Amino acid sequence: MTSTASVHTAPATPSPARRPSDRFAGWAAVLAGVFSIVMGTSQLLFPQDEDPAIDPRTRVLLVLFTLILWSLVVVHFALVRRAGSRWPAWVASAGTVLLTIGTITSAANGIDLEFFPVVAMAANALWFIGSIALTVSLLRARRLRAALAWPLPLVPVLSIFGSQLGGGIPAGAFLLLLAVLLLRANADRPVR
Repeated sequence: MTSTASVHTAPATPSPARRPSDRFAGWAAVLAGVFSIVMGTSQLLFPQDEDPAIDPRTRVLLVLFTLILWSLVVVHFALVRRAGSRWPAWVASAGTVLLTIGTITSAANGIDLEFFPVVAMAANALWFIGSIALTVSLLRARRLRAALAWPLPLVPVLSIFGSQLGGGIPAGAFLLLLAVLLLRANADRPVR
C-alpha cells in the first residue's frame, strides 16, 4: 500500500514556453511599428475632420490600429520575462484588447457606437496604467535596458492623444527600435 501523504507544490506559473519568444515579439513589434508610422504619417498629412461618420480611409486606419493593439499584447507578455511582476502586462494588454472592441465595431459600422466613449476611456486608462506599471517593474528588475523601458508609457499617449499630430511616427520608431533589439537578442541590460 502506498502512502497518500500530500505533496506541496509551488503555485502554477506560466512556463517560459507559454510566453512569446523574443523573436515572435520582435516581429510583432515590427508590425506594430510599421503600421504605427503609416498611421501617424496618414493622420499628420490628412487630418480627420470632426464628422462622426467614418470614411473608408479611417476604416483602414482603424483596422491597422487594431492590428497594432493586438501586436502590443505579444510585446507586453514578452517583456514580462524581464519584469518583476506579471500583472502590469495583463493590465496593459486588457486595455489594448478592450480598445479593439471599439476599433472593430467602429470600422464595421462606419460610426462610433454609443458605448464607444465609455469603453475607450476604460481601455485607454488600463493601457496607460499598465504601461507605467510595466515600466516600473522592468526598471526595478534591471533586466531590460532602461532606454527601452522608459518610453513604454509614451506609446499609448502618442497613439491616442497625439494621433492627429502624427504621434504614431515616434511611437512606431520606438517600437521598431525595440523590435530590432528583441530580434537580435540585444534588449537585455548589459551585465556589469
